[in-house]
Amino acid sequence: MEKLIIISSISFFVEAIIIAILLLHIRRIQKNNAANEKKNTTGPIFYCNVQSEEEKKAIENILSGIENNEFKMYLQFIVDNSTKKIMSAEALSRWDNPQKGVVGPGHYIGIMEESGLISKHDYYMFELACRQLQGWRGTQYQDISISCNFTRITLSEEDCIEKLKSICERYTFDRSKLAIEITEDAIEKDTDIAQKNVKLCKNLGFKIYLDDLGSGYTSLSNLCDYPIDVVKIDRDILLKANTKRGKDLFSGIIALAHSLNMSVICEGVETEEQNTLLSESSCDFIQGWYYAKALPLEECEIFMESYNTNNYKKED
Repeated sequence: MEKLIIISSISFFVEAIIIAILLLHIRRIQKNNAANEKKNTTGPIFYCNVQSEEEKKAIENILSGIENNEFKMYLQFIVDNSTKKIMSAEALSRWDNPQKGVVGPGHYIGIMEESGLISKHDYYMFELACRQLQGWRGTQYQDISISCNFTRITLSEEDCIEKLKSICERYTFDRSKLAIEITEDAIEKDTDIAQKNVKLCKNLGFKIYLDDLGSGYTSLSNLCDYPIDVVKIDRDILLKANTKRGKDLFSGIIALAHSLNMSVICEGVETEEQNTLLSESSCDFIQGWYYAKALPLEECEIFMESYNTNNYKKED
């Protein structure tokens, strides 16, 4: 029986390694194809991928929104899996469009990436996070961390670090409370520069998060390429954990991260069943609608006060 268990375990990890290698190979092909497409493109970057007047109009609206500070920072809180206390939050972008109301990032981030506006957006959101951390300094919320999403397009820019330093030097806060969250972009302008810049971010005192581990374009090799502090397991992996094989994969990813001295956040927790699964696992932190939806800044402190009151009455 023990031999069978050992053989089964070896088989599982061999399959996992093969799948990881195949995914990495596919990702490289996709990146090479995308790079070749960019090389064959002529004219200004701004409209290089635009196919219609409608898309041009969308870009003009986004530019107007940036100039008029219509893009807002919302926060989705993250709780400790053991204590269920709020420990941190992810900064999420929302567009407060005068005509359409609040617009989700799925409607504009892709356009920003294609038109070359995404870096301007990334730095803007970073500044909002710095400003909020300074605002919480010396208050009951000063221990809350904020993670800020950065595309690898932005992290591949030569002057990325200088821009980040220039922004954060305007504010006074504990830099260890701010995390750079690397998103799962399909295209990197320059992988070597991105890796160098992420390491420099780490040297500046920021934490480094890796988003969507186990899905999309995020590769296991990123765990070696970047100085990661925290990995985030994508909701797709959580949804597959309702089977034994899926649960083994979920547990295996957590074990792998822990073996590399990385903490783990599981995203997309929405149901009691999912929360129970997480509570019984060795996952470190939980993020999802089950605990908190993304909230505008003006509602965040009210929410935290209410959450703490309702969950920790017995401690008072």
